[in-house]
Amino acid sequence: MNKHYVYIVILLIGSIVFSSSGHAEDRAGQENKVVLISFDGMRNDLTKEYVKEGKLPHIKALMKNGVAAKDSKTVIPSLTAPSHAAIASGATPSETGMVSNKWQDPHKELANGESAFQQPLDKNPLWAEAKKNGKTTATVLFPGSNPDAGTQADYAVYYGETWAESSLDKLQFKKAESWKHAEGSFSPLKEAILELPLKEAKNKKIYILALDTSDDGKTNYNRFIFSENRSADPKDVIVNANEWGSIPVEADGESAGFWFKLKIDPGLKKARIYRTAVTSALIEGPDGFEEELLSEFGFFPVQDDTKALEKKWITRAEYEEISSRFVSWATDVSLYIKEEYHPDLLMFYTPQIDHESHHFLLTDPRQPGYSEENSQKHKKYIEWAYKLADDVVGQTIDSLSEEENLLVVSDHGMEPVHTILAPNTLLKEAGLLKTDEKGKVDEENSKAMAVASGSAAQIYLNENLSKKEKEKAADQVEKLFSEYKIKPEFQTKTLKGYFGKAGDSIVQGQFSHFNQTSKQFFHYLFRKEEKPYQIAYGKNKENKHPNQGDILLLGARGYMMGSSLTSPHMPSIELGSHGGNPDRKELRAVFFAHGPSFKKDCRIGSITTLDIAPTVYKLLNIPAPNFLEGEILKSALD
Repeated sequence: MNKHYVYIVILLIGSIVFSSSGHAEDRAGQENKVVLISFDGMRNDLTKEYVKEGKLPHIKALMKNGVAAKDSKTVIPSLTAPSHAAIASGATPSETGMVSNKWQDPHKELANGESAFQQPLDKNPLWAEAKKNGKTTATVLFPGSNPDAGTQADYAVYYGETWAESSLDKLQFKKAESWKHAEGSFSPLKEAILELPLKEAKNKKIYILALDTSDDGKTNYNRFIFSENRSADPKDVIVNANEWGSIPVEADGESAGFWFKLKIDPGLKKARIYRTAVTSALIEGPDGFEEELLSEFGFFPVQDDTKALEKKWITRAEYEEISSRFVSWATDVSLYIKEEYHPDLLMFYTPQIDHESHHFLLTDPRQPGYSEENSQKHKKYIEWAYKLADDVVGQTIDSLSEEENLLVVSDHGMEPVHTILAPNTLLKEAGLLKTDEKGKVDEENSKAMAVASGSAAQIYLNENLSKKEKEKAADQVEKLFSEYKIKPEFQTKTLKGYFGKAGDSIVQGQFSHFNQTSKQFFHYLFRKEEKPYQIAYGKNKENKHPNQGDILLLGARGYMMGSSLTSPHMPSIELGSHGGNPDRKELRAVFFAHGPSFKKDCRIGSITTLDIAPTVYKLLNIPAPNFLEGEILKSALD
């Protein structure tokens, strides 16, 4: 009897030991689910700085309960489309065909560019491979996941059409006539008409009825009914003055819509309506899926409206409300799909950090409009966008089940720019690019042309050139850009700006910032000539994709590129850019991970965006395709 008990005890102990020793191996082989969020333009160094300052509590918690990489190096060029293609496929631009945000189609005339955001990937993305292996997949706005181009996920939401641009319109209120069911006004009913011009669709008229519901003995129009047929029906939109409202619109069979705000005085003497762009989404899935999302969350709202802010149609607060509404819609839809349809892989995306950084990253004294006061104001705009992303992380963490792993990544960082370059102007001055009398590119007689995006430009040589002519033209192009120099224009205010930045760095104890500012100061003080162009690859590049140019130019720090025939270099209008050398710390991306498959409070070294896809294949426990160029992040896995 005693021997029997001993035997059972030995078996139990053995089973426990066996179970423990196999735990890590089993965990890695489990078919866990994956949620991946990409925050466009999220800078690694700035994110870590905000975390240290306590401004991103959810990302801080994510780091404590999961894995954080030192940084993440993206592909060349460090642009949105190529970088997201690398994240989604684990392959470089030479393999995916996503060589830039815009490129020259080899089968079209020299001056016809192609947008990357409407093109399919040449290598299968994660959602396509996972779907092929029997997994349920979902994508929401993730670059490269356009369901109209290439293989789509089981549940796919993507940018649709912009049917009308935003506007600020004057309203002429007159005595209302022929309205049905209009009651409850203490002043005479008045109406105005809003004309809604829709691209490639029948224009719409919306009738606005003004009511005075205050009963205060004064003319005080405070409530407004929006109708398509001059009938005040329960389904009509009713808003108060100076409050947001939204109107769904059918445009060429698509479910679209816009948000608006009436900017009106009580007597209707000054009456204007601000309207966002009219937008729609591409929604693909099983029968009824699109109708379900539209019923639950409404039409796809506009992403942002910088134009309206710059024209002072809206305040900064209203601008932030528009952007926040978009992020909320994208996040809510993503998490709804996760909860209702339980995808094995969900990948979603928000662009607000990238957008704000392009317009408001004012940290270099050489930038147009720089002052210490202006820089501090702009920093708050950037910080707001990062906090918006942090809220998305918090919402997503709260929604995770025990079997779900969360990966938070970005495609690239962002750096301040002060100068925009015009490579086509240099090509024209060198006789390599010809134009007609209207200033358009003469394809037949041109030898080379640049297609620029961000801080990168692809140089395409004319395919009709002979091999010898092409080699000669390539040598001319490489020599032209490698030797081109700029001497910075001296401005006292710029020197003062560097002094101020250096002082702030010392006060705040940011000595690495101080060292960098000091180098910039002395470089500028002695006005050293700069080489603004860097050649990433030239005529001898191997494994070149047909979409790639014969030569790839990258802008040096502080420089971005344009395709127009302007002055060879001018002050930049955009304040932030990317596309340049991803070795620069400002262009490094983030990588955070949390969940049952990942270690806790773990710091790993530098990774690349190519490592993300192999790691996701491991988490999903499905075969990885043979074109992967990255590595599984084994040091991060539990």
